[in-house]
Amino acid sequence: MRTCFLVAILAGLLTAGCTAPTTRMGPFMMRNYVWVGKRMERVKTPYVIDARHGRKHVLLIGCNHTRDTASPQFVVIQQQFRKLQPQVAFNEGGQLDPAEQYATVQEGISRNGETGVMKYLCDRTGIQLLNGDLAEHVEFPLMLHKYGKDDLLLYYVMERLVVPYLGGAYGSQSFESLYEKAIPDWFVKSGLPLSANEQTLGYFKALYQTKIGRPFTLTLSEDIEKFDYVNGNGCYYCALGRTSKMTRDSVLLAKIDQALDKHDRVMVTFGHGHALAIEPALRQVVRRRR
Repeated sequence: MRTCFLVAILAGLLTAGCTAPTTRMGPFMMRNYVWVGKRMERVKTPYVIDARHGRKHVLLIGCNHTRDTASPQFVVIQQQFRKLQPQVAFNEGGQLDPAEQYATVQEGISRNGETGVMKYLCDRTGIQLLNGDLAEHVEFPLMLHKYGKDDLLLYYVMERLVVPYLGGAYGSQSFESLYEKAIPDWFVKSGLPLSANEQTLGYFKALYQTKIGRPFTLTLSEDIEKFDYVNGNGCYYCALGRTSKMTRDSVLLAKIDQALDKHDRVMVTFGHGHALAIEPALRQVVRRRR
């Protein structure tokens, strides 16, 4: 990864609390996540960014994270894929096993949403689908330079387990079984240093009581606002969330930039909040002289 992008990541850590409409991250101009959050509900999804310069062409599809096979966004993804005929593609959320394949596009959707569609399409056209995200084993140690592990545990459990679970992202399994598997497999193995006791749901509930001031309940209560990156005005965990997202965005931009050194056509599916945030920077990347 080029030095300028490492600078951009560090800049994101330092400026994530900024509330101006745009924020400079190293060489890039990014939209601030407070601004993004206030506009997300008014933006129709999928949010398609078509960035081109000369032979270089990037399509970024900003998606809702859903596994509803009837969602029209999956038709748009397939149409845009066929139109662009990408030479490489990127997904959000980690590297998929190349050996895992889906028999139909509907199976891809039901098992992995927009990433499942991309995997199905990439497998059938013989191109690579690569992780466009920041690997947790990099993200957690990086975030530990600014935040304590208890604060990171509280935020990431709310963002990556509680809110998606309540939205149906993890199917019918119990929250307890999800938590028991996710903490060691997704968090500890990726660099969040938690003792055996700190990995328990009981520890999380006690931590929630201490930090938030009331018992944890598995509901979309008003406490969710304390973890929503769209909120400014000194909201501590909201600022932590913005730091995480901006850091991930810097890595995505670096990977797209490196892909454009070798390829002319690149396709990306990511959450539509990320798409709104990085749109100005993505156009800068595509225009960069190579």
